[in-house]
Amino acid sequence: MERINESLFVKRGNTNVGVIEYEGKRYLIDTGSNEKFAKEISEEVGRIDFVFNTHSHADHIQGNRFFALKGASIYADERERFLIENPSMESFYLYGANPPKALKRSFFEAKESQVKSFSDFKMSGFEFVPLPGHSVGMTGIRFGNVLFCGDAYFGEEIVKKYLYPYLINVKEFINSIEKIENSNMDLYIPSHGQPSSDPSHDIKATKDALNNFISMTFDLLKTPKSVEEICFEMNVPLNFGTFYLFRSFESAILSYLEEKGEISNISYGKWAKI
Repeated sequence: MERINESLFVKRGNTNVGVIEYEGKRYLIDTGSNEKFAKEISEEVGRIDFVFNTHSHADHIQGNRFFALKGASIYADERERFLIENPSMESFYLYGANPPKALKRSFFEAKESQVKSFSDFKMSGFEFVPLPGHSVGMTGIRFGNVLFCGDAYFGEEIVKKYLYPYLINVKEFINSIEKIENSNMDLYIPSHGQPSSDPSHDIKATKDALNNFISMTFDLLKTPKSVEEICFEMNVPLNFGTFYLFRSFESAILSYLEEKGEISNISYGKWAKI
């Protein structure tokens, strides 16, 4: 547990989790990527009163049920709420139908938990900052002059490891990054990366990786291709499950290029430059 100031801590892991002590209550920003991690937090800090989920992806909510059973109230954006309460829908929309076994693993599906909307949270001290793009309703959590950024950007080492910054809406993702760049926080805490007073280096790495895939996708469309054909031609190491994550990412890029008027869906499932 890393102390940031007298009220705020960060538990580092596959997904960074914030711990805040404020006016006699304890708050968590996300609950981690597995229940073992959640139990470690519980042993270190004791009772948790409130959980704020930045978004619904499984690596951010795997400890939700554990803390809910101990009495914590869980909050999220209204659009993410449905997915947290119905986690099987994450793998359903990645696959487009009843998903195969590879997408029913805990990496993609957390245990369901009951969630309230951020709009129902009436206590002062926190600001919920919309940062969509990585997911439909991803939300940053501001406490004082510290911003928990969720997956609005990724640490450079994470980008180097996974090669692409997963997202579902390119335009919204870029707008959310610009919102962070134009803010003036003392500290920015990404879910995957190092807390920093100046995240510009990590943001640049995230943007460069995204722009690289946008360019590669456009170049591949000299001849008509489907999203699957594009994925197979990219030099990205994938397995049966992560292929569908990457296909989702590439689908978002194709929609973005179509919105810009640079490509067209010329036939069933086939894309090409205009």
